[in-house]
Amino acid sequence: MRNHSGIGRLLAQIPNPEPAEPPGAEKIVELIANVKWGAGVALILGFLIGLMVWAGGRWVDHHRAGRVGLIMMLCALAGGMLYAIGWQLISHFSGTK
Repeated sequence: MRNHSGIGRLLAQIPNPEPAEPPGAEKIVELIANVKWGAGVALILGFLIGLMVWAGGRWVDHHRAGRVGLIMMLCALAGGMLYAIGWQLISHFSGTK
C-alpha cells in the first residue's frame, strides 16, 4: 500500500486564489433583478385579472368564464408559491445568503 501523504502535502502548497467576479457581472445581476421584479408584477396582475374574470363570469352567470378566472387565480397562487420557494432553494444551493 502506498503512502499518499506526500501528495497531500504537495497539493496543500498550491495557492488557491480568491474568487473574482467576471467583467459585466453587475449588469447580469441587474438584469436578473429586473426579471424577478417583472415576474412578481406578472403574478400579481394574473391573480387580479383572474379575480375580475371570475367575478365577471359569475355576475353574468357564464360558468366557463368563471372557471377560467378561477384557474387563472390558482395558477397565479401556484406561481407565487414556486416563486417564493424557488428563489430560496436557488440561494441555498448556490451557497449565498
